[in-house]
Amino acid sequence: RVRARAYRSKCRSWRVRRSSKERGIWDIQVAHKEALHRTLPRRAGRGLFLAESLKAPSITASFFPSSRFLTSALLRFVDFTKTRTIVELGIGTGAITLEILRRMLPGAKLYGLDINPVFVAHVRSKVADSRFIPICGGAEQLRAHLTREGVRSADAVISSLGLTSMPHPTRSIIVEQIASHLRRDGILTQYQYIHASGEPNWSCALGLKRFAEEYFLREYFREVWSENVVLNLPPARVYTCRL
Repeated sequence: RVRARAYRSKCRSWRVRRSSKERGIWDIQVAHKEALHRTLPRRAGRGLFLAESLKAPSITASFFPSSRFLTSALLRFVDFTKTRTIVELGIGTGAITLEILRRMLPGAKLYGLDINPVFVAHVRSKVADSRFIPICGGAEQLRAHLTREGVRSADAVISSLGLTSMPHPTRSIIVEQIASHLRRDGILTQYQYIHASGEPNWSCALGLKRFAEEYFLREYFREVWSENVVLNLPPARVYTCRL
């Protein structure tokens, strides 16, 4: 009888240990599934960005979404405590859009413009925020788009447009409209890949297209300063501009 009780006790203990182990395995499996669920939108966004970039590289001007380091540099000098109206040009898959919304005031508005309807539909589907107004259209019609939305002026314009690859008349029209819609204390942030500025010298030797973007921006803005972001693919230079 004693041996029988000891045997049953041992079996119960074994079942408890086994159950605990199985629960541990189950918890790990659930954690992995949750992690996968969290990363799917990011991976899907990267895949979409690459696919659309391959279709029209001159329009997208990159094969990779902006890194968090580039996003941080673009938004560093935007005073979100006072900013009510923000315009983002070239929303892509929403990497910068989401961070802008995270920093914005509850009553502020973000108007996100992109010429690619696939990008606009993608960001619209993943951003459930009434402060975000997506617009499908070209930046060269910026004045018409903002007028249609009842926007007379903006506190900040965050631009991911590939000015380097644009015809000069087109980029001139766009930047002129940006400058005319900014408030006197407003700010424009625009980035350019470092190799496109002609630096370092090997980029010129390879025949890569280059454009003196800083000098171009100085034609429209009184203050222009820059910051290099090495932790981006490819490395970029952010220009911050004030009227």
